[in-house]
Amino acid sequence: MNEVKVSIIVPVYNVEKYLTVCMESLVHQSLEDIEVIVVNDGSPDNSIKILEKYEKKYPVKVRVFTTENRGVSHARNYGLDRAVGEYIMFVDSDDFIELDMAEKLYTKAITDNNDLVLCARYNVYEVPGKEELQKKEMKVFYMNQNYKMSERKFELVHASPFPWDKLFKRELLKDIRFPEGIRFEDLVLAFEVMAIAESIGVVPEPLYNYRKTTQVGFLNSFSEATKDIVKSFGLLFQFMKEHKLYDTFREELEYVCIRHFFYRYESFYSDEKKGQLPLKIDIINATQDFLDREIPEWPGNHYLKYTASQSLKKHLKHYVDRKKAIRYVSLRDRLPGRLVRILQKIKDKWHNLQKKWTKFKKSRKKITFIKNKIKKLKIYKLFHLPADMRYTKYFEKLPVREKYILFESKHGEDLAGNIFNMIYECKHGAYRDYCINLVLKKELFDTYEELLYNYGINYVKFIELHSDEYLRALASAKYLITDTSFPPYYIKRPEQVYLNTWHGTPLKAMGRIVQDREYGLGNVQRNFYIADYLLYQNEFSKNVFFEDYMLEEAYKGKVLLSGYPRNSSFYRTERREQIRKECFLTDKQVIVYMPTWRGLLHKKQNKEQVSKIFGYLAYLDRKLKPNQILYVKLHPFVKNEINYRELLHVREFPGAYESYDFLNASDMLITDYSSIMFDYAVSGKKIILFTYDREEYLGDRGIYIGLDEMDLPKVDTVKELVKEINKEEHEYPKFYERFCSLDSADCAKKVCDTMFLNQESGLLTEDYSKNKRTNTLINIKNLRDTRENLQFINDLNKHKDENSHIYLNFKAGALKKHSRNLSLLHKNIGYIPLSTGRNNTFLEYAAFAMTFRFGIETKFTRRKLASLVKRENLKNYGNISFDTVINYSGMDLLLLHQFELLANRKIYYFSDFDELKYQKNKKYRKNVEYALKHLGNYTTVVIPSSMNKLKSVEELRNKVNVIVSEESPIHLEMLLKEAK
Repeated sequence: MNEVKVSIIVPVYNVEKYLTVCMESLVHQSLEDIEVIVVNDGSPDNSIKILEKYEKKYPVKVRVFTTENRGVSHARNYGLDRAVGEYIMFVDSDDFIELDMAEKLYTKAITDNNDLVLCARYNVYEVPGKEELQKKEMKVFYMNQNYKMSERKFELVHASPFPWDKLFKRELLKDIRFPEGIRFEDLVLAFEVMAIAESIGVVPEPLYNYRKTTQVGFLNSFSEATKDIVKSFGLLFQFMKEHKLYDTFREELEYVCIRHFFYRYESFYSDEKKGQLPLKIDIINATQDFLDREIPEWPGNHYLKYTASQSLKKHLKHYVDRKKAIRYVSLRDRLPGRLVRILQKIKDKWHNLQKKWTKFKKSRKKITFIKNKIKKLKIYKLFHLPADMRYTKYFEKLPVREKYILFESKHGEDLAGNIFNMIYECKHGAYRDYCINLVLKKELFDTYEELLYNYGINYVKFIELHSDEYLRALASAKYLITDTSFPPYYIKRPEQVYLNTWHGTPLKAMGRIVQDREYGLGNVQRNFYIADYLLYQNEFSKNVFFEDYMLEEAYKGKVLLSGYPRNSSFYRTERREQIRKECFLTDKQVIVYMPTWRGLLHKKQNKEQVSKIFGYLAYLDRKLKPNQILYVKLHPFVKNEINYRELLHVREFPGAYESYDFLNASDMLITDYSSIMFDYAVSGKKIILFTYDREEYLGDRGIYIGLDEMDLPKVDTVKELVKEINKEEHEYPKFYERFCSLDSADCAKKVCDTMFLNQESGLLTEDYSKNKRTNTLINIKNLRDTRENLQFINDLNKHKDENSHIYLNFKAGALKKHSRNLSLLHKNIGYIPLSTGRNNTFLEYAAFAMTFRFGIETKFTRRKLASLVKRENLKNYGNISFDTVINYSGMDLLLLHQFELLANRKIYYFSDFDELKYQKNKKYRKNVEYALKHLGNYTTVVIPSSMNKLKSVEELRNKVNVIVSEESPIHLEMLLKEAK
């Protein structure tokens, strides 16, 4: 067997500035059995001196040859004739490669018997004062794909025309060489080899670093040598015909040729290129001659229609024949660029107007046509209905769609574990006729389309967050699943089935115990109340959520204690082995570092925090053993600040895999205060808590479980961390029993069967649907630091009745500044903050304005307000039942009507009445009179003595029990006694 596994061929000419970096990346490759063949192409600079030093230092590995200057093709061919390796790589001397490039490509080739392996690349930009690495997006590269080009011909269209991002079996190049004496030689060999390769493999990582300087490169410039593009394609077409491959790849070759020709045209148009019109016309004539001779029917090419870039499509109409092309290029050359662009815009707009007028004349539905155009005008957007109003329209009109599932993860920003695994479970036949939808932000569509493709999931439809399609789906989907919460305007319909999985076992403080955010739990709490199913990994999680979101007395759905669907990943042993093989980790110890996001990481502290993290990673990189790899997954706020290229054993967490799927392939987890520990413990693998800022962090953020309560190893310094990594496995039976005992391999299946098929799947279920606790709802305006409000809190805390439970009701924003006063409440006193906004239709909005702003009451306004009130109650309280409601705060007139429907006993207290204001302020007086007029459905109305003389009060006495209070404010105890 050949001792040299890979021969790396490097042509060198005038690159002494970059040559050392290139050679360092080659001689330190992790694959030992390589040879580096460097061909000095008569370089006049000091390149040869640099090469001689490397040849002397690495005599076994580096071979240097010097030839007269005959060009890069001759240098590559010269090296190829002297290579003895089983496989061949080409590297340009001003670029450099990742230290494991040869190993990864070679391992892929011999593992899957590939004779050509492709990889992605970095573009390395050199800008004064700035260094930036940017990955080139290679959408055609997918995981674990081996193919022959004739079986996936479209790949030829997207493939790179360069030799340096590929590994070639030497036998493949036996009869193929770079054409000498011309430019664009790369594409000839690259496309020839891809066409004849029997098996093409892919390593989808960027392993080659292509240096892009600030100077204009040859590819986007033109000269006399640009006409060599015709010779190159002539050689390529000839090769394809000789090997009987032309007919197989005809359409693909057509498009590749067209694209390369017209890309040359695109380089003509800058102001700096003016004055070279004869050369431009020569290039046009040469390329058009080739098109006329070889592919005269090119305008009908399928790829040109569907795959071409927007820039190419924009100019394509000028390239359809040589006369048009020459005329267009001549015009652009003779006129100032700015003037040409202005004239072009005028022409395009005039052409568009003509097309629109023609379309309008032919249209049978001219009124609809006009309406659609008006909708696109900016002024229309001023009157465009907001999301909550549009949602309400769909809520009222659309029927619920059976077998229609809507998934949403972290408000459309992710495809996280629980949601992913439930979607993955829907691959099975039982869900074949279900319509499965995933809500995402628009910019994430491509990312997650590729991720799902890698898992063979092609049955999911993406819906853009907050779009009209999203609003319709939210209003009409039979099944809804989220791991956070749906928007404040979402109203659950009785026919819908809603599952809230949340996104982790809680460690950090949540809900009512988050300091200064006690008021802000409203929409999350509301989502819990309205859900049919709440799913928790363990009893501990259920208790935390029920206590700190105040669910125990009011929730009316079912709790599933089943473990998390995402933890099913840890039971898939075949996936573990497959991922380790794909990522070349078979003989490695894979460690994952996933720290939590620290609330202190706002912009002013990013640099300090990133510097600290990178310091730890750099130390670990030096101390890790050769067989140890550390993958790091940081919060999005800081993850892009770490430059992993400077580290050998430390890598960024791969985005091509779902997080829990890749975690399954790991051997150890390092975290700190992240809830990931509760999930990873399902695997039984080692977990280390690296709590380097324990005192500072825990001083700012409360946690439910003391770290010392956990039977997990804890370290506070990076030196201790290294020692702990290399210790034997650490078992944690108490931790596992408390948090992971309910997880199972078929958890995702059981949850899906319960949710979508309504099957008894053996999950531990607690049914709260018959929860009949007596609840009293008290509406308050605020809890400012006044004597009256503090007395109110004291009275609440004194009230103890085992048979009844009190909830406060308030608008969340009103308590923002005095949120801490909520923490003074006894834990037996709950509260329900209300989010801003109303779910009204346009007519209901009109009725609201007519009634409460202009004092106009009609049958229409009363009917519309009644429907609005009913819907607002359904949104805010779901199916929570109250025996008594007390409107303690007064003048919210819509809430006055809402409380009429919430309970049998209804008490209204005019705590805010101001006699002087009543006499002087017309609007205030009108509101008081409206309230007195519409309190006839209440059980009791309490008024201060200053209101007793009002005529409206006398009329109210005939309808309800009116109590005159001499105290101001009235004691809460009196109202609670009245409620009984």
